[in-house]
Amino acid sequence: MDPREHYRQDALEFDYFEQSTLNPAELRRTQFTLSLCDIRPGMKVLDLGSGRGWFSLEASKLGADVTAMDLSRENLARIKELDPTIETVYADASEPQNLGKKYDLIVALEMVEHLVEPALALQNCREYLQPGGTLLITVPYNEEIRHSLCIHCNRKTPVNAHLHSFDEPKMAALLRKNGFRVQQSILFYHKAMAALRLNQLTKKMPFSVWRSLDKLFGLSGDKWFYLAVKAQVRD
Repeated sequence: MDPREHYRQDALEFDYFEQSTLNPAELRRTQFTLSLCDIRPGMKVLDLGSGRGWFSLEASKLGADVTAMDLSRENLARIKELDPTIETVYADASEPQNLGKKYDLIVALEMVEHLVEPALALQNCREYLQPGGTLLITVPYNEEIRHSLCIHCNRKTPVNAHLHSFDEPKMAALLRKNGFRVQQSILFYHKAMAALRLNQLTKKMPFSVWRSLDKLFGLSGDKWFYLAVKAQVRD
């Protein structure tokens, strides 16, 4: 199936906007991601694979000039309905687009693992960034990709449509090969936090407390859910 058709159908079958409140784990991941961005009023932001638009909507609230790009017209229409100031672009991140502007920040949040050819998307990002602009990528960390047998085509199908697994060296190599230099690489959301239900138990505490606990559990082993990487175009 063509990726455009897959994500069009996905948005029609599952209402990702139905849940208006984030669960404690989602809230912390959202806070962590925003903490890496230093969003300022007037900053031009491109949200690749915007999905249900949580990042686009939050960045817009902080005064950013936001463009959301996605493969689902349904998702983009819902984002526009919630915030008419957000520019929406129906497009494939792996195909070059004439967006008419350059961006201070491009985010690709849990979407690179879905791409057939991530390198093509990174090459496009390089062209979209302002000089000195930042690319932020988050991906599942060191994920063991599981497959199921599709009931329709009887072929192995990756669960959650994840096609790639990344650790820090693999992501750094991909970025370097496509013209970027890594500024910062951070592992976050330790699996012990979920196992011990600490997201729920600390949900009323400041984000700084959660992040301190997250780092502390990291000392016990390399058991993280996510990797975040900030990069800039290499000179």
